[in-house]
Amino acid sequence: MRWITTALALCLAAPASAQTCTLDFTIEVTQGVGFIAPGTEIPGTAEFVTDGRTFRQEGGTMAHFATGQMTIGDDISGRIWTLITTSRGSAADLIGVYAYDVEGLTFAGQSFDGPMALTLFGDPGTRPTTAPPASQAEWDEMSLRRSFTLHADADMLAGDVVDLTATCTG
Repeated sequence: MRWITTALALCLAAPASAQTCTLDFTIEVTQGVGFIAPGTEIPGTAEFVTDGRTFRQEGGTMAHFATGQMTIGDDISGRIWTLITTSRGSAADLIGVYAYDVEGLTFAGQSFDGPMALTLFGDPGTRPTTAPPASQAEWDEMSLRRSFTLHADADMLAGDVVDLTATCTG
């Protein structure tokens, strides 16, 4: 009975407020694909709106549902579906922006169609809360490791995020 009450409370809880973010970033490729060689710099953008719905995941991770688009280069893009955050765990803190239904990169018959992820890590305790980051300073604090990946069935395009500018409102 107690778990039913808890489940109902979670379903009826007021959602957090929505937030709109635009990220402009640069990836320095560390694992290339085809003609995209290591050392190549690729510009990227991510534009998304969190819709206020969140749910706690394993290990204190919080998922914030979002809609939007992530694009790298001229032709590679996918739909953003979530922003993941962690805070105050024993492992590194995390901010992750995740996209799926990726289109635009095929090489040697292999489609790199997702998922696509921008992940920023900070020392444990860097983030005081699992709320979505709202300022450039909060994104900048995540400086332990900053990475990008785009997966295919048997391979991936990967790189380091060497520059990131965030504008968030809401």
